[in-house]
Amino acid sequence: MLSEFAIQVPTKIVFGAGKIATAGEEAKLLGASKVMVVADKGIRSTGIVDKAEKSLDEAQIPYIDFDQIVPNPRITDCEAGARLGKEEGINVLIAIGGGSTIDTAKAIAGMLGHGTTTFEDIRFPKEYTCDPLPLIAIPTTAGTGSEVTTSGVITDEANKIKCFCYDARVAPTVALADPEMLMGLPSKIAAGTVVDALTHAIEGYVAKCTCTLTEAYGLYAIKLLYPNIRKYIYERDIDVCSNIMMGSLLAGLSFGYSDTCAVHSLSETLGGEYDIPHGDANAMFLADVTEYSIPGNMDKYADIAIAMGLSGDGLSKRELCQAMVEEIRKLVIDINIPKFSSFPQVKEEDFDRIAQKCADHISAPDNPRPIGKEDFLAILEKVYKA
Repeated sequence: MLSEFAIQVPTKIVFGAGKIATAGEEAKLLGASKVMVVADKGIRSTGIVDKAEKSLDEAQIPYIDFDQIVPNPRITDCEAGARLGKEEGINVLIAIGGGSTIDTAKAIAGMLGHGTTTFEDIRFPKEYTCDPLPLIAIPTTAGTGSEVTTSGVITDEANKIKCFCYDARVAPTVALADPEMLMGLPSKIAAGTVVDALTHAIEGYVAKCTCTLTEAYGLYAIKLLYPNIRKYIYERDIDVCSNIMMGSLLAGLSFGYSDTCAVHSLSETLGGEYDIPHGDANAMFLADVTEYSIPGNMDKYADIAIAMGLSGDGLSKRELCQAMVEEIRKLVIDINIPKFSSFPQVKEEDFDRIAQKCADHISAPDNPRPIGKEDFLAILEKVYKA
């Protein structure tokens, strides 16, 4: 029986090569009088931002730049952006970059829409009482799907935890999904972010709160992503980048309107605790969390294995699922995902405390197989010693 659901996707999605050049047109449609362009220094050095700013010049829209962005965006940086936006009187934002950049812009847009420069005023579980400022998101990493999701993940550096701005209105107003943005992405960044997208697709499909529509987004995202991941790292061309960009976007729609599961309970906790890049953290734990979770919904994990291109001929459903786990293990080695133990800040004596944080994470209850502190602790220790 098909599930009941009600979903409203507020983001205008524009997909295609060269669409970054339409940023000025989209800003004009939103009534922009002054724009804040949110992009980190690394993206600015590639010349990508220049393309968007050229389109703003052509549309005769003034803009300011904000580049105070780190891999796990912090409350203090988001508040600095809100203060700058308020001083400059901006009324539209354009975010160009990965999930950290887009999430930073989401927080800034939310604060300014509420007439505040204090993140606590919009911090989940507080509901939005006003619309955020319009936001145009231009993803450059094809990983987070943040260009279409309804939350921003922000680091509370004082407490070493990830927190959220979360509301249907958090979703960007416009997503310009331009596969050309991926052509020059360094392989190290591409590797972590693309497995982040795969994790979103898998978890969006298996989460307990998923529905027919988000299942469809997730499963098709896996079909687009998985056969292209190694090509994306080692044999990149525009067709591969198109599949990866679309797969990431669909994965964002999948988990963004359902939930993530235990992989993200780990990766977001470790990001807040150790500042480990989010995509790398997901990639390090995806195989072992999947292996743990398979008994919770073996049929769905078998579907994922087939979507990844694995053949079920001669294999039982359990064997097919285990083959999928081993394929994920091989993938993360092939694309040079770092080992958990390679991060010097990681300490085994922290694992008991971290496991409890994972068990308390907002997404843990949606894991297909129930998971508690001792289960997280076992996974942390296993991956650390691998």
